[in-house]
Amino acid sequence: MRTLGPLESTDPERIGRYRLIGRLGAGGMGQVFFGRSAGGRAVAIKRIHPHMAADTSFRQRFAREVTAARQVSGAFTAPVIDADPDDQVPWLVTSYVPSLPLDEAVRAHGPLPEASVRVLAAGLAEALAEIHRVGLIHRDLKPGNVLLAEDGPRVIDFGIARATDGTAATQSVIGTPGFMSPEQVQGEALTPAGDLFAYGAVLAYAATGTGPFGEGSMPTMVMRIISHEPDLSAVPESLRHLVAACLSKDPQGRPGPGEILDYLGDVHVGPAWLPPAVMMGVQEQVAKVNKALAVSAGDGRATGAHQRTEALGGATALGGAAAGAAASDALDDDRPTRVAGGAPGAEEGATSVLGEQAHQQGYQPTARFPGAQQVPPTAQYGQDATAHGYGAVSAYRQQEGGPGGEDPYADLYGTRRDSRAEAAADPYQQQEQLRRQEEQRRRRMEEQQRQQEQHRRAEEQRLEQRRRQEAERAHRERVRAEQEAARRAQAQARHTDQPGLWGFVKLLPLLIIPLIQIPLGYGAALAWSWFTAESGVWNGMAYSFEPLSMDSFWHATMLGYFIFNNLVSLEYLVRSLRASFVTGAVLALGAVAATNGLLYSFGFWG
Repeated sequence: MRTLGPLESTDPERIGRYRLIGRLGAGGMGQVFFGRSAGGRAVAIKRIHPHMAADTSFRQRFAREVTAARQVSGAFTAPVIDADPDDQVPWLVTSYVPSLPLDEAVRAHGPLPEASVRVLAAGLAEALAEIHRVGLIHRDLKPGNVLLAEDGPRVIDFGIARATDGTAATQSVIGTPGFMSPEQVQGEALTPAGDLFAYGAVLAYAATGTGPFGEGSMPTMVMRIISHEPDLSAVPESLRHLVAACLSKDPQGRPGPGEILDYLGDVHVGPAWLPPAVMMGVQEQVAKVNKALAVSAGDGRATGAHQRTEALGGATALGGAAAGAAASDALDDDRPTRVAGGAPGAEEGATSVLGEQAHQQGYQPTARFPGAQQVPPTAQYGQDATAHGYGAVSAYRQQEGGPGGEDPYADLYGTRRDSRAEAAADPYQQQEQLRRQEEQRRRRMEEQQRQQEQHRRAEEQRLEQRRRQEAERAHRERVRAEQEAARRAQAQARHTDQPGLWGFVKLLPLLIIPLIQIPLGYGAALAWSWFTAESGVWNGMAYSFEPLSMDSFWHATMLGYFIFNNLVSLEYLVRSLRASFVTGAVLALGAVAATNGLLYSFGFWG
C-alpha cells in the first residue's frame, strides 16, 4: 500500500461524487488520491494534471485508456468503477484494495514460500485471462503492479494498456527493465504472449527475491533479456518448468493463461495464504484504511450538507449518518417522507408502526382485527397433551381413535392403516432410501474422480509431450547455434591467418633492394668456405671465397637474393595456401619465379 499523506491546500475536497481523504502519490500523468464513495467504499481517484487537460491528444489518449480499462473486471483485478474523461480536469476511479505491493513485501520480508507463490501464480493467470479476454495487453506487469491482499493477489495499473486491434501498442517501448519480453525491448509488435514473459519474471522474483535477469542499467538488462538465459536455480522445482516456459525467447513457446491454470490445478486460497509477517502487514493496511474511512465518515462534510426535499407535498430532510440528536430533532431527520396528501396529524415516526406509538394507542402487533380470538397454534390440544405427556399430534390421534385408533386420513390412500405400524415402518423405509441415495452419490463421486484422474493423466501426457518437444527443439537450436558459432570461428580464424595484398606490397622493397641480401650472401659464403676448408667435416673439394674481390661481391649478392627472396616468398605461399588465398599464392609463386629467373640470367646457376 502506498503511503497515505494529507491533502494539500490546493487539492479539492471532492472529485465527482467522491470525498477525498488523502494523497497516495503523484506521477508524470497526474495525482492519485485515496477517497470514499457515497456508500462508504474505499476508492483510488486518479486525476490528471490540470496543465495537461488542455492537451487534446492527451485527453484522447486518456479517454482510450478509460474505455479499455472499463472492459476489465474480475476477482483478481482492481476494476474501474467510475470515470469522467470529458470533465474540465479528467479523472478515473478504481476500487481500492488494502494490501502490500509484491516488491515492498519481498524487500521487507524476503521471498515468498512455494505455497504462496502457487496461489500468486494462479491469481495472476486468472487476471491475465480476464485482461486478454477483452482484447487488452497490460504491457507493464511487474512486482509493483501486483498487490497482495487478504483474499488473494490483484493486478493493477492499466494506464498503459492498449487494445490489440489498435496501433498504439507498437508505437513506443513502455515497461520496466527486467520484466519486459524480448520483442518488447526490441520495439516489435506486442501480443498477449509478452505479458506471459513478464508473468514468469514476476513469479521468479516472488520465489527468489530477485529478477531472473538480475539487476543493472537499461542497456545491460536489454542485452541479458535478448541473449542470456534466465537464472532459475533458486525457483522451487515444482514451478521451475512453468517459469522457464513463460520466459521462452520465442513467443510461440509460451503457455497461455488457460494452460497455466490447467497445469497448476486447484489452488487453495485461505486466510493464511501469505506468510504471517506479510499477512500482518496486509492487516495493518486494512486497519489503516478502515480507520481513515471511519474518520471521514465522522466528518460532517463526508456526506454533504443537510438538504430538505419536498416529495408529493410532504417535507422531508436528508441528513448525514453522523449527525447528533439535536440536529436530528431540529431538522426532523427521524421522520420518513410523508405520504401524498397526508395530514400533519397522520405522521408517524420511523419506528411507530410496531413501536412506542402503537403501544400508547393500545395496539398489539397482531391486533389488526380486534374481534378475532387470538388462539396459539397448539392451544386447543396443548394443555391436555402436555398433561398426559403427549405432543399435539399424539393427542389429536388419541381423540380420533384412542391409543389403538386408526389413521383418520386413511380414506385418502384408499385403505385403512394402523398408525403405529406406519410409524414403525417409516424409519426403515427412510433409512433404506437414504442408503440408496448415499450409494448413488458415492458412485457419482467415484465416476467423477475417475474422469478427473483420466483428465489429469491426459493433461500430464500432453504436458510431457510438449516438454519433450520443447527439449528437442531447444536441443536442435543449441546444436544449430553451436555449428554456426564453429563456422564463424573457423571463418574468423582463416581471415586472421590470411595474408593481405598490402602485406605483400610491403615485402616488395625487401625483395628488390639488397639491404638484407648482401650481408646474408657474405655470411653464407664465408660460412660455406669455413665449413669446406677448415671444419674437417667436409671431404669434398674446398670452396675458396675472397671477400674483397669484385667477383666474390657479385657472387655473395646473388647468393643473398637466392636465399632471402625464396624463403620469404615460400613463407607467403604457405600462408596463402592455408587460408585459401589464391591471389597471395599466385603472387608468391611469381616472386619465386622472378627471383630465380633473374639469378639464372646473371649466371648464378652456371
